[in-house]
Amino acid sequence: MAILLVLMAGLISIYIFIPKDLKLSKVMAVNCSINAGTRFIMDTTQWVKWWPTNSPSKKNTGQRLVWNQATFLRDKALFNGYGIQTNFKERQIKGELIFAQLGLDSMAIFWNYQLASGWSPLKRIQDYLFMKDLKDVIADPIKGLQAFLESREQVYGMQIVQDMVKDTILVSTKKILPNPPSQETVLAMIQQLKHYALQTGAKETGFPMLNVTVLDSTHFQTMVALPVDKQIPETSIFSWKRMVAGKILIGEVRGGNYIAETAMKQMKQYVQDYHITSPAIPFYSLVTDRGLEKDSTKWITRIYYPVM
Repeated sequence: MAILLVLMAGLISIYIFIPKDLKLSKVMAVNCSINAGTRFIMDTTQWVKWWPTNSPSKKNTGQRLVWNQATFLRDKALFNGYGIQTNFKERQIKGELIFAQLGLDSMAIFWNYQLASGWSPLKRIQDYLFMKDLKDVIADPIKGLQAFLESREQVYGMQIVQDMVKDTILVSTKKILPNPPSQETVLAMIQQLKHYALQTGAKETGFPMLNVTVLDSTHFQTMVALPVDKQIPETSIFSWKRMVAGKILIGEVRGGNYIAETAMKQMKQYVQDYHITSPAIPFYSLVTDRGLEKDSTKWITRIYYPVM
């Protein structure tokens, strides 16, 4: 009789504490713009960038991802995420990776599964243990996604910091060209500025600055500026400007012109992602003297983006 009562109590406990429909959910708050998060979740080819790996034998591709003896296949796009078909312990289960906005610079990520277990007490126990192990398996991938999205260097290809404008007085010159400026043209314009600054007794206080504005398909406004320590006389070729001593975003990359141009696009993407207002044009700061260093892989360029 006592054994029967114990068995009855055990069965009742199973039905009370293990529901017929088992739900698994991992939730993570992420310090990242919803726009950036959307790009790296909805574009499934980007998943390999944040998916964890610990063995060269487990090959991750754009469609198939492996982690801790589980295989994950992207199923279908949802309004705010993606369906995921998961193969684990010789079983298949469908889940979803979805997201929601929390604030202007934060979002929540949800990784969910649901399993109809039925009335069999033994199956409920088996399904409960299966879901418990699956929850442990997806812990690292969702943490990897969080770490990736919270790293500006990973998302935008460079560290982005905010500082205050220090070099406020500039001598500048510009040209309207039929094509994007060549390296030789930019270097020649920089040398003109350096020579004029020397003539007028002004001292350089920073690196040469470059901005190229596309006016239309055949007109490219190329402006080069040099930070100096004082206002100098203007001419038909040279003018001076005073930058507002306000806030500015700064990123730094190493490489040739393509790397620098990509970094500028990524900085503009960052400004759009976080709905930042800019009161002035962005520009390149040419830290490495391109005239002296011919190896473009060693060039250091800073991206400056004035913000409010």
